[in-house]
Amino acid sequence: MMRAQAIVFIAVLWVAVVPRQPADGQEPRRIMYGTTASPSNLPIWVAKDAGYFDKYRFNVEPVQVRGGSLITLAIITGDLPFSGVGAESVVAARAAGGDVALLACPIDADPVYLITRPEIKSAAELKGQASAVTRYGSTTHFYLRAALKHVGLNPDKDMTILQLGAGPEMVAALDVGRIAAAALTTRYALPFLQRGWPVLVDLSTTDLVYPSSCVTSSRAFIRAEPKTTEDFLRAYVAGIHLIKRDHRFAEKSFAKWMREKDLAIAKRTVQAYARLFKPAPFVPDKGIENVINDLIRMRPEFKEYLNWPEPFRENGPLERALKNP
Repeated sequence: MMRAQAIVFIAVLWVAVVPRQPADGQEPRRIMYGTTASPSNLPIWVAKDAGYFDKYRFNVEPVQVRGGSLITLAIITGDLPFSGVGAESVVAARAAGGDVALLACPIDADPVYLITRPEIKSAAELKGQASAVTRYGSTTHFYLRAALKHVGLNPDKDMTILQLGAGPEMVAALDVGRIAAAALTTRYALPFLQRGWPVLVDLSTTDLVYPSSCVTSSRAFIRAEPKTTEDFLRAYVAGIHLIKRDHRFAEKSFAKWMREKDLAIAKRTVQAYARLFKPAPFVPDKGIENVINDLIRMRPEFKEYLNWPEPFRENGPLERALKNP
């Protein structure tokens, strides 16, 4: 079912935004890039707005897809050459035989807050109640599980986890009391923080390593188009560097792509993420290990991948991109 949904989605998107290339081949190459609503996709938006992809004659089109599992499937099927995906979806798909590989991870962990309803006074009061994620197996799912474990709860037994589709739906569910807690990034957490709602844990203050919104592709594409892959990463890394030195530009990009009208949220989000973006965004082996350990609960056979990150990442293209910027 999920495969069918992804194929239909990408097919419609292709017809809508990707016209046929002119016969003379002089137009910039159009590249669709799947993203979620995570602020850790900021480097792609900034690089697009700053014109960094133009240097390589790429017309990159960031498109939002609801959930990393659908984006990962679109990479495997060849519908998207590159996309921003959390490690959870990539590792699960690759271990199951899918052709997908992490190329660059902009941060080692998002600033994520486990926020509860005002009437909740302790983690113990969450037992038997509900929380939510965008999709099962997504980055939001991993963060929620990590947060619940951090406060002493068993995410498989102590709470019911709903699949709601996107961040705004999770926010609405928490606001009206449909769920008792949610693990939210800065953008979605800020209104609750301003209202003084309880925060059981801020994952950015822990030692958690989880690579989210990583530039991801298939090994088939990487082998077939090594120059395209390296040039794409050069522009992407330039986007990270621009975020770090020009917060105002990054705030404008964030507001534009996320349709964020509250400038305070844009400013707070960029401040939170700019310090976390890595100038050399290599895939962290510890992050892959954390994901594998989490997946083992349902797939014991994944133990064979412990201390073996190579099947899930390709460091060569980024190394070459950084060596010859």
